Amino acid sequence: SRPLYRGALISPLGKILLQCLLRLCAVHTVIHFLPFSYSQTKGIRALAGALRDYLHLTDGKTEAQRGEVTCQGLGLLSAGQFPGSASLPDAGQGSAFSPTDEVVLKFEMGHVRARNLAYDTLPVLIHGNGPTKLQLNYLGNYIPRFWTFETGCTVCDEGLRSLKGIGDEALPVVLVGVFIEQPTPFLSLFFQRLLRLRYPQKQMRLFIHNHEQHHRAQVEQFLTEHGDKYQSVKLVGPEVRMANAEARNMGADLCRQDRTCTYYFSVDADVALTEPDSLQLLIEQNKNVIAPLVTRHGRLWSNFWGALSADGYYARSEDYVDIVQGRRVGVWNVPYISNIYLIKGSILRAELLHPDLFHHSKLDADMAFCANIRQQEVFMFLTNRHTFGHLLSLDNYQTTHLHSDLWEVFSNPEDWKEKYIHEDYTKALAGKLVETPCPDVYWFPIFTEAACDELVEEMEHFGQWSLGDNKDTRIQGGYENVPTIDIHMNQINFEREWHKFLVEYIAPLTEKLYPGYYTKAQFDLAFVVRYKPDEQPSLMPHHDASTFTVNIALNRVGEDYEGGGCRFLRYNCSIRAPRKGWALMHPGRLTHYHEGLPTTRGTRYIAVSFVDP
Repeated sequence: SRPLYRGALISPLGKILLQCLLRLCAVHTVIHFLPFSYSQTKGIRALAGALRDYLHLTDGKTEAQRGEVTCQGLGLLSAGQFPGSASLPDAGQGSAFSPTDEVVLKFEMGHVRARNLAYDTLPVLIHGNGPTKLQLNYLGNYIPRFWTFETGCTVCDEGLRSLKGIGDEALPVVLVGVFIEQPTPFLSLFFQRLLRLRYPQKQMRLFIHNHEQHHRAQVEQFLTEHGDKYQSVKLVGPEVRMANAEARNMGADLCRQDRTCTYYFSVDADVALTEPDSLQLLIEQNKNVIAPLVTRHGRLWSNFWGALSADGYYARSEDYVDIVQGRRVGVWNVPYISNIYLIKGSILRAELLHPDLFHHSKLDADMAFCANIRQQEVFMFLTNRHTFGHLLSLDNYQTTHLHSDLWEVFSNPEDWKEKYIHEDYTKALAGKLVETPCPDVYWFPIFTEAACDELVEEMEHFGQWSLGDNKDTRIQGGYENVPTIDIHMNQINFEREWHKFLVEYIAPLTEKLYPGYYTKAQFDLAFVVRYKPDEQPSLMPHHDASTFTVNIALNRVGEDYEGGGCRFLRYNCSIRAPRKGWALMHPGRLTHYHEGLPTTRGTRYIAVSFVDP
């Protein structure tokens, strides 16, 4: 553990000096001497500073008074008898003495000290036994100058392993363990991000545990299309019925048993790893065990704990919120990590040699893993030096639809946007990619290929297309003046999600394109229309029952169908080649009398919304 003064726990000479200091205050206790990366010279200088502070604190006092003053500082986390002082209770025995409550950080200009609230002292040495070692790790993240508000992290660039200038074939071999333990949205995006990692795939091996039958086709498709890019692939599918802990043990052991495996990179499917350099950045930090910070969108939920409660569960450390929100940036020694982490293969073959890392008492696999690592006195680090990505919310994920990701616009808005909103939408919002093919008719990109395809497939999967006649029990009054063959969004329980889409992505454009008009994107009718030559090829001239209409092309003219398009009669203006994923937005009532042009081959699909009826 990192001491109050750098290097104070290293050399034999350091031991002698420290023992001398302890004898001055008549403390008889055990000091833990752990390896430390600083030189003996720095250690001696640090102890000299400790002695100087001691002499300053005890100047003019009797021997008993010196013992009391110093041991109040030294006895922060230890038990023992000393002259002029009562015995301090052991923090690890469930007593009223809580190091978290009574030992706090005191930030001064350019350096940090520990403050003992029980005695209102600034101790020169800190010692801890048992569970209090975790508190030492926490203090060691700061004291004396590891992290300050003035300098930030002062040691984050020490001991790095640079990968610059190393050829692909000479880079470390990494076994990537992918764990799909429950139904998870945006799995296709997860695999895309895995492919986008800037690390040679021939230096990567894959171990995939898929516990969910729901995701079997997606996993098999990924491996069919990309499996041969990796050095090796091992898949454990849902048919094996392997438990979570056993699968994670298997993944770690694959690296442990192969001395050519330099790193084991474990990633759960609910991690959105959006930084392509994530793997390189973690390797370069050169820690035995390190995790990148990932959090849930708009929440304080993350993949680490800054402290543990007395029973080994979550406790919020003083710096947790600042680390999560990026107000404190660095590399942090923490007691718990999950979801995503990198482990050196050499550590798996040494300190973490036991093949069962993911069982411990009755703890869940993630907590058992961390408990076993702590028990072996291997430090776990967390870095928030970069924005690595985020965690998905799995709370409300449904598997009752063909494409359940479409319903995730509320729970996982960032990923929904990445998968379904056109990459050029921001250009349209900035006014750089909006066309005007007809008067007051605007044409702009809105949907990705995936959005178009999945919405069409969802409707065809539902299959209850209307008959295209005037009688329509789905609408108020039961009569449709201009009928189409369609399926309404509310028929597939998609109206809330569709309204959210209109509010988030259509309304901002509406307010830019029609200045002075503000909309809450209310609608009575939103539906997908199907045009076929032998079914309903076209649509008669009509006005829409809306203030404005949004019409999104869901497939591609010339490939999926021929013909089609829209003609605005008043302006004698036609749009005959709608672009897949692009929206036409135009006024509804009064001015824009229009018709649907005949589809002559194939099937044409459009998504229509009558906004502000």
